[in-house]
Amino acid sequence: MTPRLLFPFAQACIFFKQHTRALQALETLLRQQPDHPRAWSIVGFLYAEKGRYPDAIAAFERALALSPDDATTLFNLGFVLQKAGRHEGAIARLARAVELNPPLDRAWYGLGLSLIHCGRFTEAIERLTEAARLQPFNPFARYQLAAAWFKLGEREKVRTEYRKLKQFDPKVAEHVRIDFGVPKDADEAY
Repeated sequence: MTPRLLFPFAQACIFFKQHTRALQALETLLRQQPDHPRAWSIVGFLYAEKGRYPDAIAAFERALALSPDDATTLFNLGFVLQKAGRHEGAIARLARAVELNPPLDRAWYGLGLSLIHCGRFTEAIERLTEAARLQPFNPFARYQLAAAWFKLGEREKVRTEYRKLKQFDPKVAEHVRIDFGVPKDADEAY
C-alpha cells in the first residue's frame, strides 16, 4: 500500500475497531514518513490503549517534537504519564494543554487529579473548579473537589459539593457523603 493511502486506511481501521491493523498500517507509514505528527499521536493513543505506556509516551513525545502546540497530544501525553505514575510530568503537559486550549475540560480535570496526587490541594481546587465550570454536569470533578476540600479540612465546602452533586447525580453524591463523612441530613453538624 502506498504511503498516501496508509493513513486513511488506518483511520478506517480505527473506525471499525480494528486497532491492531491500524497500528500496523501506521507503523509502516512512520517507517516511510517519520515526520508525520498525527500518525505518531494516533500510534501513541493505540499503544496507550494496549497498556504500553512507555511506547505511548515515546510516540506522543515524538508527535510533540514535530508539532509542539498540539493541545490534544499534550492532553493524551499527560493522561498516559498519569497512568504511568509520573504526575509531575503530567502536570506540565496538562498545564500546557489548557494554556493552548482553555475549553479543554478533561485536561483541567486531569490537571486537578495529578495536583491532588502530589498533595497540591489548593492548586487542584482551582483546576477542578474550572473543569466543573466548563462541564457543569461532570460528577467526577465535583467529587474530586470534595476530596481536595476534605484534605484541606474545609468541611463546609465538602458539604457544598455534596449538595451540588445531589441535584444532578445522587449516586456520586452518596459516595461523597460516605467517603467524607457528610451527615445524611446536610443541615446536621459536620
